[in-house]
Amino acid sequence: MSFGSQAMKLLKQYDVDTIFGIPGVHTIEYYRGITETGIKGIVPRHEQGAGFMADGYARISGKPGVCVLVSGPGVLNAATPIAQAWHDSIPMLVLAASTESELSGKNRGPLHDVPDQAGFFTQLTDASVTVTDPDQFAEVVAQAFASWKVNRARPVHISVPFDVLSKDVSEIKKVDVALPARHASADDLAKVVAKVGSSSKIVLICGGGANYAHKEITALAEKLNSPVITTGNARGLLPDWHRLNAGTTLPFSGGQSLIAAADLVIAIGTEFSDVDIIYTGKRVPQPKSMIRVDLDATQLQSGLKADIGVISDAANFAKELVAALNASGYTSAYESAATEAATARGDIGWTNQSRSHFEWLDVISEVMPDNAIVSIDSTQLAYTAHHYTPWSTPKRWLAPYGLGTLGPALPMGIGAKVAAPKDPVVIIAGDGGVLFTISELATARDVSGTIVTIIWDNAGYGEIRDSFDRAKADRNGVDISSFDLTVVAQGFGMNASRVRTPAELHSQFKKALTMKTPSVIVVTEPGSPADIK
Repeated sequence: MSFGSQAMKLLKQYDVDTIFGIPGVHTIEYYRGITETGIKGIVPRHEQGAGFMADGYARISGKPGVCVLVSGPGVLNAATPIAQAWHDSIPMLVLAASTESELSGKNRGPLHDVPDQAGFFTQLTDASVTVTDPDQFAEVVAQAFASWKVNRARPVHISVPFDVLSKDVSEIKKVDVALPARHASADDLAKVVAKVGSSSKIVLICGGGANYAHKEITALAEKLNSPVITTGNARGLLPDWHRLNAGTTLPFSGGQSLIAAADLVIAIGTEFSDVDIIYTGKRVPQPKSMIRVDLDATQLQSGLKADIGVISDAANFAKELVAALNASGYTSAYESAATEAATARGDIGWTNQSRSHFEWLDVISEVMPDNAIVSIDSTQLAYTAHHYTPWSTPKRWLAPYGLGTLGPALPMGIGAKVAAPKDPVVIIAGDGGVLFTISELATARDVSGTIVTIIWDNAGYGEIRDSFDRAKADRNGVDISSFDLTVVAQGFGMNASRVRTPAELHSQFKKALTMKTPSVIVVTEPGSPADIK
């Protein structure tokens, strides 16, 4: 059996059930194994789509997203989504063919050759290696899956020369690699308990690193009676209705005032990235006292400084701290926590532009099913939704604003649908950004099911257009040609409509959610160039 087939048999043992990629002559042996093992192959229309789909699949399934890509242009086309997965700590396995062994590094111009494919991806991955031996392949895969369970998850790239993929090899046997789970040390936990015991107003700030620990974080918040501020990547960590939910308010006066008034801030799984405050650009002030908890030791004193830095898994930390506080007899003295959390959520200085989005977002929220998954792109309607729209489900609000590329929402939503085929997926994108990946509407039609893409149409790159105006610079390149995206969508087999009022959106969105095939709704932004063309 070929190396490529045996590699797929190995991945099946790691519960890999889906791969994303466009087959090519160099990856036929991988695909032979995909067929033999019954792994599902999802074919995007561009390798960038494969990477974004794998990302969305990983966020929803909780399993690594896997791409199989041809050498050279195939894997290089996926560099942007690989970078996004690195930025957002998403587990992704990228299996790529590479140049034939005999010609590698000879600069003789073979098909798909790049000087050092594995070397290129070292800056975007935890590991990027060229593998020529079955035992080496098994070891790299084992290390990747073991690390993803306990460390900060990042992509891993494996290049295999295409002649090696064709070689007959014996079974590639699974290697057992076990890495210890990350727990707070007894000394650190004792310091935290002492600090908590001497503090009366404690505020929690939770980022994407705490997303999967929502039950444990909720229990900790209730034990401390602490308001919880979440970053965008942790939306839904606490249900919207929870009395301690202080919202995604890190950029706003309400959230920052709450932090400034706290005796102690406990930050779990967050970098305090500039992306988290992009709406206002107002930097979070250094708290009076701070504990930071992260899997990544480099984050404990980065930006905002911690009095106590704890290397730990978020769920383990929260669970163990609750147990230690119970043992110590701790009782919170923060009687006004719920009131102050509500005050923080209400103290947001919305721009007039955001206020113009409210009636549209209210419609979307009203009609949105409880089991929906939302994938948003870089577009003005989504920027407002990121802070305004109620959300009560953890890990189902996909907003990759860390890298901030245009176009990921559509393919990420498709990947999410593959991971959760029974749940509706709602995608919010702009007319400019969606053109980056619009070919993936064809993949959406292949996957089928309830996938609703709402396109905010302002006939251009609206946010950049406004930035030119704010800078008092003549607009250049922002008023792009605007096509009839409903006709484009229909060409891909979509149910498609254009709406101009919130009432029309209500009707069309509700209708789209009843359909078992994908839909596109193009919303004309009132007063924009799209409205007057």
